[in-house]
Amino acid sequence: MCAVVAVQMNSDVTLHCDTTDQDVTWQYDSDELEASEDIRLEGNKLILKRIEEEQAGNYTCWRNNEIVDYTYVLLDMTSHITDLTINCTAETFNCTFNISCNMNQPAFNYFRLRNKRDNSNWVMPSEDGAFHLTHSTNPYAEEAKQLEVIGEAVSSSDRYFKISHNFYLRDIIKPACPEVSVNKRKVNLAPPPTWAKPTSYYPLDHEIQCKNLDDGKEKPCDLDHDNKVPKGTSELRVRCRDSLLLSQWSDWTPWHNVSH
Repeated sequence: MCAVVAVQMNSDVTLHCDTTDQDVTWQYDSDELEASEDIRLEGNKLILKRIEEEQAGNYTCWRNNEIVDYTYVLLDMTSHITDLTINCTAETFNCTFNISCNMNQPAFNYFRLRNKRDNSNWVMPSEDGAFHLTHSTNPYAEEAKQLEVIGEAVSSSDRYFKISHNFYLRDIIKPACPEVSVNKRKVNLAPPPTWAKPTSYYPLDHEIQCKNLDDGKEKPCDLDHDNKVPKGTSELRVRCRDSLLLSQWSDWTPWHNVSH
């Protein structure tokens, strides 16, 4: 099994060979290592002093011309990356649905995230680039403890960083698009299929945008007491948000034609 060690530049690191035999040799890539000012060989331990950029990579431990152990050394760049955030949203309070997160940093190729609070497994990005994390938040109780999402990344040049993001589920709610049906000018609105129930406990605000039939201009519009949009409307679209928390707005629905 290959161990991975992340170490800051100019610091020391000790690598251990998984054997009780003290008569071992070490190689960096395919070159055998010898003791020097910056390399100490102590039985089954290899001590690297003041790690520099060119010392990152694969170290192997050998005994009787056979590989015993692998250790991969990465340069920890966490303290140098200060402008990165993990952005997360959740479509609902319901714990059967996922949190969707995004994390990206130029020059890094491999990313993974995990929900540390719930001791979840590491998750790799899906095809759309998002990370989908499960959680165990009770939608009917006050959140006592924040979620903690941990992110790690590695570059092809053996750089590494780690980041964490703490938040309450209520602070990242972004509903999916509401369901909309239009019959002539009458509009019926329903919560997204993923929205928590009962809807009386989780009410939604709706915002409607209309296009004028005459000039195609877009403008906010309201429904009258019969749930109808104003006359002269050619198309409409809708978005929603949590009424109590004033959460993020959902994305807009596609435009719906309005017949007259």
